Amino acid sequence: MRIRSAAPGVTLGALTLASMALVQSASAAKHMESLGAADQSAVTHFRVYLPLTHTDALEKLLQSQTDTASQNYHQWLTPAQFKQQFGPSRSDVAKTKQLLQSAGFKVVGENTQNLEVEGPVSAVERMFNTQIERVQVKPGHVSLAAANHHLTLPQSLAAMGAVIPEFAPHLLSHVHSNVVRPLANPKPLAALSPLAASAPTARLATTFAFYYANDLNEAYQLPSFQTQVTPLFSHKKLQIAGVGAHIGIVISSVIDPADLAKSFNSTVSIGADVDVQAYTANSNLPVPTVQIRPVDGGSGAFDPSSGDSAEASLDTQMSLGTAPGATETLYNLPTLTDAEVLAGYTAVDEDNIVDVVSSSFGECELDFTAAYNGGTDFTGILKTFHSLFQQGNAQGITFLASSGDNGAPSCVSAEFANSPTAIDGTNFVNGVQNPADDPNVTAVGGTNLQTVASPGVNDATYLSENADFDPRLPVQVLLPDGSVGGIGNNTWGSGGGFSQVFAKPAYQFLVNTGSNVHRAVPDVSLMMGGCPGDADLAAQDCTLLPRSAAIVWIGGVPNLLIGTSSSSPEMAGVLALAVELNRGRLGNVNPLIYGLSAVQTIAGGTKAPKALQFFHRNISGDNNGFKVKPGQAFSEVLGNSTLNVKNFLLLQGAAPAGTPSTPSNP
Repeated sequence: MRIRSAAPGVTLGALTLASMALVQSASAAKHMESLGAADQSAVTHFRVYLPLTHTDALEKLLQSQTDTASQNYHQWLTPAQFKQQFGPSRSDVAKTKQLLQSAGFKVVGENTQNLEVEGPVSAVERMFNTQIERVQVKPGHVSLAAANHHLTLPQSLAAMGAVIPEFAPHLLSHVHSNVVRPLANPKPLAALSPLAASAPTARLATTFAFYYANDLNEAYQLPSFQTQVTPLFSHKKLQIAGVGAHIGIVISSVIDPADLAKSFNSTVSIGADVDVQAYTANSNLPVPTVQIRPVDGGSGAFDPSSGDSAEASLDTQMSLGTAPGATETLYNLPTLTDAEVLAGYTAVDEDNIVDVVSSSFGECELDFTAAYNGGTDFTGILKTFHSLFQQGNAQGITFLASSGDNGAPSCVSAEFANSPTAIDGTNFVNGVQNPADDPNVTAVGGTNLQTVASPGVNDATYLSENADFDPRLPVQVLLPDGSVGGIGNNTWGSGGGFSQVFAKPAYQFLVNTGSNVHRAVPDVSLMMGGCPGDADLAAQDCTLLPRSAAIVWIGGVPNLLIGTSSSSPEMAGVLALAVELNRGRLGNVNPLIYGLSAVQTIAGGTKAPKALQFFHRNISGDNNGFKVKPGQAFSEVLGNSTLNVKNFLLLQGAAPAGTPSTPSNP
């Protein structure tokens, strides 16, 4: 289906936010604005992370918690139990407190894996043998950075394996979405005439491949909203809508609640095609809401012009549009520096209230290596992330992360990272994104989805998907000397490849991932869309190719967004349905995903009985590094591929979600 102009001035073309953020994340240190030396008396706040203990026993526990034959199956720990069994050494915690206090710091908080510390800049400079400057990470947010972004830890702290991420703000994630121009002619639902409301017309999904969450619910065959299931050992029927499940979103923005409400009840039209979102008229459940949980003060007021706010809007509307009966908490970070993201995941683990967490951001894994930092190794930060994911999994929390939107070549070269003035001939190189690279996280890739108006004119029935990448114009980078340079091999597509940090986990041996050594990414996929605004149309005119996008309300206006930031929260919604069916948490769902994929392969793959076709294996594509062909069980483009959700939830006999904005799919 051709993606064409939706209205005068409205095309499937995006702002170049994502491409610029990619370079800033890889070499932000070279582009951050220095605000000069920090005031020696200014108070700093930072965290000291200490390594877990008994990690071999922890790995055995995590495997047994997802093994249906184990007595530990779905027996989750509390944060206190995790701390007692696997937390940092008590003696190391005591020594660290004493060392910090003797250096003039105050320990103001203690979590399972870190100590929260306050003290003057002067004490930081003395203890860690550095100089501290003020840098602007993003407008309105100032961070403190160490000279050369490196702290020299005292020998005793270094021997313990302590990690302090706060003074390295050059390690900065970027959101995995691309903002498209606003759609034309949004109307409030009340403005519709009775005739317009009663006369079905084609939805934007089938004419333009622009999708609301409920369009995707029909396309991916979610169970009908009216499905009721009686679990084993229970007499109470469950309506499968995510009721009782709790979704978490980690991002550096709040949302406008009115936008979330409009995604459920509103009208958007392009020409004769009208999307009527009439949730309240067709649902027995209220429009869902989102609770905001600030971390370190949060990001401030909602700014509809920022990429982070667009991301937060997309995450909440897509996840709750998939599971409208779920509860949702948004963990609002000040920025997406690794220090703040770690603080966010710490809050998730310590609060222990959410069941499924979606994160639609990432940073090239190679950015943490010594080769990308002038010889200084920051992979200890990746290990700290891993420890937090292990804790969450042990408590039953499922972590999801978008795999990235830059295809296989999602990293700048080591040459550029170390010397951004030497960019002649520099291209993006293959690499995977963190946190999607972590084996205790489910990495979600993406496709372009096409649907057909069948059986009714306003249906969005699955037709086909492709995973083809779009070439992009070289990224233009403003260099310190004021000149502008470009980086080639810029790509839009599903992020995927092999981790250089994490080994292949046991569950990936259930399928052929292309490596017996390295963790492969992604694990699963759903619709992400394509054809960004900086697409190189001379190389490939993606406006003439089958591409898609999500409809998201931002600041009172419906917009089109593309990216794996759409697929990850949609998967969170799917897993919220699974949590409800399970009547409890799921932990790391990757063993389940790969187990079902292996069953489908054994049963015949694409020729398996329909009830055992958990994943669509009819998709072809290329992420500019790896390919996927029809019939392939796993690829570094789509992982195990996109879902037939009814089958995935083992609800093969349930009626599917039908026409959007009807009782079966409100």
